[in-house]
Amino acid sequence: MKGSDRLSEHDEGDRPEARGAAALLHRSRVKRLARANGWSILIGLAAWLTLQFSGDALAAAEDPAPRTLAIENVTVIPMSGPRFVRDATVVIRDGRIASIEPAGTAEVTPDMRRIDARGKWLMPGLTDMHVHLENVRMLRLLLKNPDISAGTITNDDVFLPYVANGVLQVLTLQGMSETIGQRVEIEAGRVVGPRVFAAAMIDGSPPLWPVGMTRVAATPEAGRQAVRDAAAEGYDAIKVYSRLSFEALDAIVDEARKLKLPVIGHLPGRESGRIADAIAGLGMVAHAEEFALYTSEPSFQSIPQYVELMKKNGAWLTATLSLDERLLKQTSRPDTLRTRNELRALHPMWREVVLDHNPYVALASPERIATLKKIVDFNRALVRASVAAGVPVVAGTDAPVPGIVPGFAIHDELEALVRAGMAPYQALEAATTLPCEWLGVLSDRGTVEPGKQADLLLLDANPLDDIGNTRTISAVIVDGRYLRREALDERMHELMKR
Repeated sequence: MKGSDRLSEHDEGDRPEARGAAALLHRSRVKRLARANGWSILIGLAAWLTLQFSGDALAAAEDPAPRTLAIENVTVIPMSGPRFVRDATVVIRDGRIASIEPAGTAEVTPDMRRIDARGKWLMPGLTDMHVHLENVRMLRLLLKNPDISAGTITNDDVFLPYVANGVLQVLTLQGMSETIGQRVEIEAGRVVGPRVFAAAMIDGSPPLWPVGMTRVAATPEAGRQAVRDAAAEGYDAIKVYSRLSFEALDAIVDEARKLKLPVIGHLPGRESGRIADAIAGLGMVAHAEEFALYTSEPSFQSIPQYVELMKKNGAWLTATLSLDERLLKQTSRPDTLRTRNELRALHPMWREVVLDHNPYVALASPERIATLKKIVDFNRALVRASVAAGVPVVAGTDAPVPGIVPGFAIHDELEALVRAGMAPYQALEAATTLPCEWLGVLSDRGTVEPGKQADLLLLDANPLDDIGNTRTISAVIVDGRYLRREALDERMHELMKR
C-alpha cells in the first residue's frame, strides 16, 4: 500500500521453465504451504475466534458442495501448450479438472451437471500479486478510529469483489494475524474466496505504517527476529519496506533465505545511489515505480541498468501500471471518481475516504501531476524493456489504495500491460501462469489441464482478441464450485447498496 513518502513483445517460447532464485526458493517450499506448523494453525484459529464472520451467502446461492461438472462445447485457453482447444468438453470432479476431450467423444454421465458453453471461452482464474486484504483492525488503524465494531466488515464483504471479478488467488503484502484467520476460513470452506498467500511486512524505524500493520526492524538482529517470527506464524513471504537500513535489509534477506521465505518489496535508500544494494536478494520488486522513485526524477536512461540488475539477481517485477495511471487521473481530474460505479463495492467508510478525503486529490498541484505523468511513462518503458529482456513481469494492483477497487482493478491492470506493449497472451500469463510459478504452485493451478485445481473463468468473449474481454465473465468456477454470473451479480448488488 502506498504511503505519504511517495507520489503516490517477446516470443512465448523464450520463457524458461525455471526463473532464478525466487523460483528455486518456492519450489523447495511447496510443502510448507500446507502450513503443517502447529503455531500457524493456532494463530489462524485464534484470529478466527476474534472475528465475526457472516454466513457465506455466495456459497448458499449455488451448490452446497462442488459437483461433477461437464463444461460442453467450450473453447479452452489452456495457457499451456496450444493457444486454443476448440469444441471441447471439460469434466470437473472433486474440485479438479478430470479430463479435456473433444465434445463429440467425451463421456458425459447422467450424474453430471452439464453446462452448454457453446461460444464461450474457458481460462484459468486470475491472480493479483499485490493486494492488501482488509479487516476490522486495519480499518481502525488507518482511520484512527478504535471504536469501529468487530462486525463492521465481514469476510464476505472482503472476498466477494475478488471472486465476482475472477480473481481466485492473491498475494497480500501486509499480512496480519487476521489475514491468517481469513485464509483459514477459506480453506475450511466456510467462505468462498481466493487462495491467499500472505507476506509479513517489515519496515525501519519509525515505520511508515502503524505497528500492527507492519513489523519494525531498527537493527539487523531485529530484522532476523521479525523473519523468524513471520515464519513461525505461517506467512509465505517477507515484504521489505522503504525505511529499512541496508544493514537490516541484508539481515532480513539472509534470514529469509535460510528459512526459504522469498522476499518481495520496495527498494530502500531512495536517492542514495545504492540501487544494486537495494535489489540484492529480492525475489520480486513490488512496483515498477520503485525504480522511477529511486532518483529525484525518473531516470529513463537508467532503465537498461535496472533491467540488468533484475536479471542478475533473478528478481521479478510486479508492474502495478494501472495504479499510477489511476492516481494520475484522479489527481488531475478528481471529478472522474464520482463517475466510477465500482467504487460502491468499497466499504462505506473507505469509500468516504476515496471520495471526500482522498490524499492524492488533496496534494494535487501542476508539479505533482507532471511528476505522475513522468512516472506513468517510465513504468511503461520499464515494463517493455523488462519483457524484452526476459525479466518476468506479473500483474498486481495494490488494492485498495484510494481509487483502486479490489477485484475490478485486475482488469484495469491487464489493459495497462497491453498498452505498455504486451500481447494479450503475455498479459494473461502475467495474471495466471507466472504468478503460480513464482508462488511455487504451477504444478497445481494456473493452467487448464487435467489434474489441476478447477479455479477457472468462463468468458463470453475471447480475451486474446481484446484483453478487455476478461471482464465478460459468464461464470466463475472456484475449487470446482460453479458460480453463475446472475448469482454473483445479485450478491454484488447487495454489497454495493451499503
